[in-house]
Amino acid sequence: MTLAEITKNSAIFTDENFSVENILSLANRAISRINVECKTLFPFYTDTTSEYTAIPPIHQFDMISPYLSYGIKMNDSALSEANIYLDEFYKALNSFKDSIGTLVEQYENGDTENGLSGEYINSIGYGGVYGIDTSDAINIGFFGSNGNGGSY
Repeated sequence: MTLAEITKNSAIFTDENFSVENILSLANRAISRINVECKTLFPFYTDTTSEYTAIPPIHQFDMISPYLSYGIKMNDSALSEANIYLDEFYKALNSFKDSIGTLVEQYENGDTENGLSGEYINSIGYGGVYGIDTSDAINIGFFGSNGNGGSY
């Protein structure tokens, strides 16, 4: 997916014209927010026409378009509209954060278009929730209950 494709969607919602420089700046600000919130290392966009493959297309579209719309409306001083787009961005960001583990697994299982390469994950750990294998865990009940409901 290219930034130009995402920009077309934002143009429909905002009914505004904007420069390529502004779009790149806003999109890279969104990438920066994603990296901070998700503990990821996604590279910035370098132009609007190159394929950006670091983030799966569906998530990229879901997060970047509302952030572009937010920035455009902020520039217009349309604060109530801008806040609607910012809220939409954060909802999409939280959804993305929660699915990072699954996306990494998808990539490792061969779905490189819809998955997420582990190379973009910060070494300090994932930012979302991830499934773990508990098949070898011992079920000792609530707080290791000794029959008195967990009280000691």
